Amino acid sequence: MTGRDYKEFLSLHRSGRREIARTDDQDNLVIRMREGIGVTKYKPMDYEKLKAIAFEKKFAANQSLMKIEKLAHASKQGKEQNLLKQHKVVWQKEHSRLEAARRRAEKELQVYMQDGTLEESSISTFMLEAEEVDMQLAADEKKFKAATLDPIANLKEDLEVWLREHKEALKAGEEEEVYEEYDRVHKTVSSVKSQQDAILDRLHGEQTDLEEELDGRTLQDLFTVHEKWVLDGIPDEAEELECPDAYLKESVLCEFLYLDERFRERLSEWDARHQSAISSQTGEWDPNDHLVFQAILDQYPHDMANRRMLYIDRMKRQLPHKTRAELVAHEEWYTGKKYYDEHRKVLINSWIRSRAELLNRAKAVFADACLAAELERVAAINRKRQKEICDNLYEKVQQWREQKMEELRLQAEIEAQRQEERNEELRRQAEKERKRRDLQKRKIGEYQHQVEEAKMAKAESDRKRLQELQKQLAEQALIDKERVEFREKLTQEKLRAREEELERQAEAEREKERRLQALRDQVEVNVDYDPYRVMQPTKASKAKLGIGVEEDINIQRPLFEMTGFTSNQVISDPRHKLEAALRSARLQNNPYARSMIAAMKPLKPPRRDMESTIFKMDNN
Repeated sequence: MTGRDYKEFLSLHRSGRREIARTDDQDNLVIRMREGIGVTKYKPMDYEKLKAIAFEKKFAANQSLMKIEKLAHASKQGKEQNLLKQHKVVWQKEHSRLEAARRRAEKELQVYMQDGTLEESSISTFMLEAEEVDMQLAADEKKFKAATLDPIANLKEDLEVWLREHKEALKAGEEEEVYEEYDRVHKTVSSVKSQQDAILDRLHGEQTDLEEELDGRTLQDLFTVHEKWVLDGIPDEAEELECPDAYLKESVLCEFLYLDERFRERLSEWDARHQSAISSQTGEWDPNDHLVFQAILDQYPHDMANRRMLYIDRMKRQLPHKTRAELVAHEEWYTGKKYYDEHRKVLINSWIRSRAELLNRAKAVFADACLAAELERVAAINRKRQKEICDNLYEKVQQWREQKMEELRLQAEIEAQRQEERNEELRRQAEKERKRRDLQKRKIGEYQHQVEEAKMAKAESDRKRLQELQKQLAEQALIDKERVEFREKLTQEKLRAREEELERQAEAEREKERRLQALRDQVEVNVDYDPYRVMQPTKASKAKLGIGVEEDINIQRPLFEMTGFTSNQVISDPRHKLEAALRSARLQNNPYARSMIAAMKPLKPPRRDMESTIFKMDNN
């Protein structure tokens, strides 16, 4: 069986075994159905034991479920404790910050009041009045405490003493006077309680009135930091600036109106895009809830890990009547409101900055215009003085021009005489030059004649040389033709030799392939395709079962022939005898004894391939 059909053989083998097993199972089922429950292979079931086992399994499963629920509860509590720890850290930081701010504000207020009382002005009067009000409030608080809190504390102490004294009598229930006194005490306590409730209601009403008064528009305007706004229109400072050009001043001042109009449009557009942010100051929430939301949001810094998860969890704890969806919606509204306020503030600051820049630019332009007008006035004065100077200079120049014209006229006459003399000299030189050129022309003609004769002689010599070269080239062409034919013959002979060599190599390859094929035929596997051969018994399995084994075979005979030494041969070795004697004397570990054993020679010298190195290693 080759490696190519091994997978096919295994698949056939396995499928065959499956078919055999399936057939056996069907036969076993038929036998069981025919023989019924009485077959010896079946045993009666103990259902009580099975129920007990099922109950134990169910109990173990319930215990595992309880453990899982306990672990889940512990994990939930751990997460809750972790969140509370993080909230605690944030609140401690916020508490420390608020405490420091309170102390700083009280210190500043104290210093401000002390400084204000020292000055003699309306501020010092106000500070004195504030101090008097503060003292009056402290006195009122002391009176209120003495009138309300102290009697209640005394009543509480008296009740505790009375209860301790009449505790046993009340439990026994024998004396009627004690019960009558108890009724009087109960009525007194009820009366005090009703009076206390009335006082608390009145105080609550006063608190509500004070809160409404504090929320009033007047106090809000007095203590609220208003948004920075722009005084639009043309500023008075710009109108008071001086400018010599009325049109320039009007155009520059109109730029303020154009700038205001442009920023108003941008603010109106921004307000229209964020109507939801400006429709309500608290996002349709209760002001107290919005204040709590804002305070919690400000307590968690922006660089804090899991910031949003933490403050949402804190809000859910402190605002339990708000759902998560409401908190998220209000967060989105607050973010939009904050973005709207910041961008509006940026626009207003940009408006103020642009107006300031425009005012500075107007000042610079008007200053340049004034400077230009002043320069123009100075230039007019300078032009008038310049005209007077120019008139005086013109008279001087006119006089100088007349003198100069006289001088030029005299120079022109002298130059005309000199020009006449130069023309006469040029005519003499031109005649002399003409004669010189005629002589040169004659010499050039003679030279050209000589050059023509030399060209004709050279052309004749070149023609004769060309004829000689043509004759030599014709002779060389014949020689080259013979050489080419000879080279072609040599090339043909080389090609024939190469083809013969290739044929010899091909024949050698074919001969080599024939010899290899003969070798392949000798070693070729001549086994028939039999995939079921693995399922057949082997010779060894047949031998175990006694199939096909001859009767005279000795089963006790060793499977392989062994070659070695007998015990007599080993004992007769002198090295063994020496070692036994040393061992009996307990000297086998002595170094001298080991060297004696190593130096002992055997009866026969060992073969070179059987020589042992154990004693040599020990000796070393």
